[in-house]
Amino acid sequence: MAFNLMNVFKSTDLQKFGQTAENVVSLAFKANKKNGSRIARAVLDNGTTLIKTVTATGAVVGQVINLPEITSIAQRNDVIRDLAKNKFTQETIASMLDISQATVSNVLKKK
Repeated sequence: MAFNLMNVFKSTDLQKFGQTAENVVSLAFKANKKNGSRIARAVLDNGTTLIKTVTATGAVVGQVINLPEITSIAQRNDVIRDLAKNKFTQETIASMLDISQATVSNVLKKK
């Protein structure tokens, strides 16, 4: 099933963060192999990353998740721990941050 990523991120989603489509630097999907859903990522020119989940059938699920610009490994690790505390799976966290699930696992083991 093909999707236009700009249809996943509506202008109202961007406006909530004071942004427009012109502020979007990159768009990408990352597949979740376990359930067939995909994580849609929109990186904005201010370094913020917006995240939405799209199910295997194409339904856009939930709210927009706003990740701050990550400027260091320590900050990335803090974000990983925070997302894990909020019940996101390791695979979902990996997709959100565009890193491997093994990296997420390693960070969570080192608490």
